[in-house]
Amino acid sequence: MTNIFNFLEQKNIAYAVLKGVHDEASCENETIGFKKDLDLVLNCKENNVVSLLKAEKNFRYLKENSFLDIENDLRIDLYFKTLNVGYYHFLKVDSNSFITKEVAKKEYVIYQILDPLLKFSKYHKRHQYRLTKYFSTGIPKDIEQCLSEVIGKKLASELLTNISNSQFDIRKKIIQKCKLRMLFINGNFVRMIKSRIF
Repeated sequence: MTNIFNFLEQKNIAYAVLKGVHDEASCENETIGFKKDLDLVLNCKENNVVSLLKAEKNFRYLKENSFLDIENDLRIDLYFKTLNVGYYHFLKVDSNSFITKEVAKKEYVIYQILDPLLKFSKYHKRHQYRLTKYFSTGIPKDIEQCLSEVIGKKLASELLTNISNSQFDIRKKIIQKCKLRMLFINGNFVRMIKSRIF
């Protein structure tokens, strides 16, 4: 049990854990050195909590929105209301997730599809394992619809077809198109400009 949950409860900050049923098993298949972390989506603004955590002796600030729970040697990555990689905010977390304290399956799967492509431009073994499990019985309609809203219907269809056929070597052109589409949603273009100017 990490200290972060006590901290959030004390500060009355709603949160949702970003995890899936295949996370544990997928890490066993990872061939590279990989240390598990804890991903949390908080239902508040970044400046409402980051400064407070920096002042806490139980946590060490790492970078951006990442902290180390010192006692448990656990990295904690924080998201604020939306799932994002840098200035690419691609999905607003549903309010029900903060009631159940766990990100909904649909949101989690979208995260598993987009996060590795934005961060690494590829799927590692753990991502491939998880996605293979989630799409073992076909492409769920709600996933297809949600992904289409983020990157467009044509790109979503191409990406999901590749994943459902276990073709995880995604072409750079597809990844670039995904990033371009995401630049023009959720105020991402403005975030990009601000990040480059400031």
